[in-house]
Amino acid sequence: MTTNTPGSTARQYAAQLVHYARIAVNHGDKGIAAGVLKQWLPKGAVVIGTDVQIVEAFNAGTTNVLTVGLAGVANNLVAAGDADEAAVALTQNVKPTGTALGPLSADHRVSVHYTHTGTAPTTGKAIIIIKYVPDNDL
Repeated sequence: MTTNTPGSTARQYAAQLVHYARIAVNHGDKGIAAGVLKQWLPKGAVVIGTDVQIVEAFNAGTTNVLTVGLAGVANNLVAAGDADEAAVALTQNVKPTGTALGPLSADHRVSVHYTHTGTAPTTGKAIIIIKYVPDNDL
């Protein structure tokens, strides 16, 4: 039956298991300084942690800042200083803050931001893994 109500595009499986959104970003992605919109997290989900894998060090002249957020907030999943963007490394289980503390009030789109100061970067790649549990209680 057609309801004219759009469905959710957030990833949610029926099984009770930890879900994740995996996002790859590069220093030169178009619009990344203002925030690049990525996957959706579903209404009712509880974010249990975010991992940041720096695959290729970000090499701006002075500072490198990678942040991840939800609901129009640039840094409530990963804030400045949570990961070392200038070193190939894995930072695990960054705790959400503010409006990213679940359960989420609506479907929210993830935004990733990268800003720098000093000489423009020529390298920098990261994989971000947001771990969440949807509201599918039995």
